Amino acid sequence: MKSCILLSVFVVCLPLVACAPTVPAVASDDPHGEGEPLGPEPVGITAFGERVLLFLEYPHLVRGAETEYLVHLSLLATGAPVKAGKVVLHVGPHRLIAEAPSRAGVFVPTGSLPESGRFPGRLELTGDEVTETLDLGEMVVHATHEEAAALAADDEHHHDDGVRFLLEQQWKVGLLLAEAAPRRVVRRLTVPADVVAVEGRAAAVSAPVAGRLLPPADGALPRSGDVVSAGQDLALIEPPLSPADAAQLRALALEWDLKALEVERQLAEAESQLRYATSDHGRIAALRVDGLSTQQQLDQAERDLALAQNARGAGEAARAALEVQRTQRSSQTMVSPDGMLRFVLRAPIAGVLVAEGRVVGESVETEEALFRIVDGSRVWIEGRVSEFELPLVTGRPPALATFPAVPGLRLPVGGRHSGGAPVLSPEVDPGSRTAILRYELAVAEAVVRPGMLAELEIAVETVEADVVIPGTAIVWEGGLPFAYVMHDGELFERRELVLGLRDGDHVEIRSGVAAGERVATRGAETVRMAAMTPASFGHQHQH
Repeated sequence: MKSCILLSVFVVCLPLVACAPTVPAVASDDPHGEGEPLGPEPVGITAFGERVLLFLEYPHLVRGAETEYLVHLSLLATGAPVKAGKVVLHVGPHRLIAEAPSRAGVFVPTGSLPESGRFPGRLELTGDEVTETLDLGEMVVHATHEEAAALAADDEHHHDDGVRFLLEQQWKVGLLLAEAAPRRVVRRLTVPADVVAVEGRAAAVSAPVAGRLLPPADGALPRSGDVVSAGQDLALIEPPLSPADAAQLRALALEWDLKALEVERQLAEAESQLRYATSDHGRIAALRVDGLSTQQQLDQAERDLALAQNARGAGEAARAALEVQRTQRSSQTMVSPDGMLRFVLRAPIAGVLVAEGRVVGESVETEEALFRIVDGSRVWIEGRVSEFELPLVTGRPPALATFPAVPGLRLPVGGRHSGGAPVLSPEVDPGSRTAILRYELAVAEAVVRPGMLAELEIAVETVEADVVIPGTAIVWEGGLPFAYVMHDGELFERRELVLGLRDGDHVEIRSGVAAGERVATRGAETVRMAAMTPASFGHQHQH
């Protein structure tokens, strides 16, 4: 076989690309094929695309020599190997093709190059899973084996202090990388908080009189958890009445109806008088123009018209007042067909019924709370800020609300977010030595409810950090923070860090990692274990 067997050693870097820790090529004339390193170390290239990580290995190229190129491809989003597709390796004008992977994540285009020189390299991956084009920088093709061996000997570099972690091992743990980059980070003051109902968005419905509890005329008693609308009938209260009281109630109802009829009669009479006065005034005014009526007659017609208009206005006002009284009376009470007085209980706000537990027919007392309604569409997050930390809270700072019962949920509050600016209490509680800082939150998450515990992370300082990495990239060893930086596709460097501000899942790095470098996040702990016990992880590729 003309391909090379690879062992884990570091190789020379090419211009514009990183080099990979790879294995020395075995001379193609190895009679035993036992993998003994007889030739120069192969070349390694690491390149990052938008969606794919490439690690390419190949022996130093010689004009006319048949060569295998080991192409390792990983999905950056998942850390999984690319399992399907076609790879085309461009070396100057020449193309080498692998129609499919030899195994998950590994493609092996094979061929020879007819001319020596320096050529631009490019790799194209196409397939249903992912499509990507990666620049490989400059690739060198030597005229002879002797020239290739001499250049390889001059360029050999070893990184014995690095951590070798092969792509096959990375795929098993789904290793993910993150690029260190500048980012705005915020120093946050974390304080305990509670979720409480907004004032005016909770209401209790009590019995106005003592009596028997009955369902509303259009349905049954509501139950806990029911959504009610403002003004909805919830129940009826029927106070106990003696026969004499019932008779008096019926007499009052009859008197009310007679009064309503009288008001309607008076209004109809006023409207009739107005029609007559309007017609008479028009007739006399027309005669006056022709000199057939006197000024005195016209003045009398105008007075009659004004009196008729006033009478109609008074009738309409009496009917309106009667309607208001009828509406108020019907909104509070109603009379059943059997003549019993009943008081109507209505929901003062829209929301969810959180307390009921009542049964039809039970006796209730005056002012006894029967229903409780909560509108949970908006809540207050009330944090308790120590008096010693109050100087840090200036202006109207935004914050993040978190909830111990819902790990991972972080809701922005204040500033341009829901609820507007926060409100800081002007006084300190003498018992707890804290002041209340209140934010209002429009609740899109059904899991946030009044009564829950919370924490507020209040923004107190903003920093434009030069280097920020995810917190998951930090590995603690002996109380010190470290990160594992990918030097090339299969070599990581252990770096001690100096940490700055922490903002949620992101941490400012003041020393140890440079912007643009890639650090291991998911799987970083496994890389650390590989550094501690390299023998247990092995070094051989399996191609």
